[in-house]
Amino acid sequence: MKEIQKNYSWIISDGTKGMENQSIALAELLNINYEIILFKPHYLLNKFPLIGTFIPRSIIKIDIEKKSLPKFIITTGRRMAGISLFIKKNFKHPIKNIHIQDPKIPYKYFDLLLIPEHDNIVGKNIINTKGALSFIDNNKIKRIDLPIPENIKSKKKTIILALIGGDNKRYKPNNTNYYNLGLDIIRACQKINGRLIISTSRRTPVIANKILHSMLKKYNVDYYFWSGTGYNPYPSMIRLANFIIVTSDSVNMISETASLDTPLFVAYLNKEKGKISNFLENLEDLMIIKKFHGELFPYNKVKLNTNNETALKIDKFFCS
Repeated sequence: MKEIQKNYSWIISDGTKGMENQSIALAELLNINYEIILFKPHYLLNKFPLIGTFIPRSIIKIDIEKKSLPKFIITTGRRMAGISLFIKKNFKHPIKNIHIQDPKIPYKYFDLLLIPEHDNIVGKNIINTKGALSFIDNNKIKRIDLPIPENIKSKKKTIILALIGGDNKRYKPNNTNYYNLGLDIIRACQKINGRLIISTSRRTPVIANKILHSMLKKYNVDYYFWSGTGYNPYPSMIRLANFIIVTSDSVNMISETASLDTPLFVAYLNKEKGKISNFLENLEDLMIIKKFHGELFPYNKVKLNTNNETALKIDKFFCS
């Protein structure tokens, strides 16, 4: 019988970077070594996570049989909940499964859940976080030793980083939304004679990328555009930025950049309602973010401290 490695965890990921980064952040908060195990959930396991409690081991194709047993399994996002249940059920060892975000199934199947406080979910095995866990902070950004591509280096100008999201469960921005956002960003850039770096996401429609490209060329903006192909300069972009603009649909990106000293402005592609609106309003009240209205300026930014606060809660949870 294999022994559990006390300072070791498995991060089960389908390769989605935003989700995977939250799992990595948690492992680092726990100060334990981790191994990322890639797993694409079967449709049924994705759709009905509870079958993970009884599905035969022969059905699940995941490369874990020869690995050392971890103290923790860490998963993020509803589609990874089923594999967490499967491993917990089948290994017959006191492995603790920790899940980030609401799994949409009974919480008793997990040892610990980390769920954003704006979801308004509480329970004995639930720790509420303000936003998402972040795998970056000021110290990490300063220690980053990655090559900076020549085409995004500063030309002794103020660097503006705009992180653009897109289609989500709440709404789908239209072409006019992207045009208006692009116009506001261009005006803000021109007012301070800045250099603009734009990064779009997998949720940003192709037509939106074309609209933004066309506008930037039309207004002769000094810019670099990354749309998700080739080398990912994200860490370098974050390190270079003097101002950051993030669209309101990108809660993960807002949470990450809110943990930095860099002034953070949130742009609205569409009107937010409900829990996301409450979350953003709370950050604004705390002086963590500012709403973007076509202007950028320094302010006495308060950093979001989700990681440190969560680490203390986790220590207390497992020691109680």
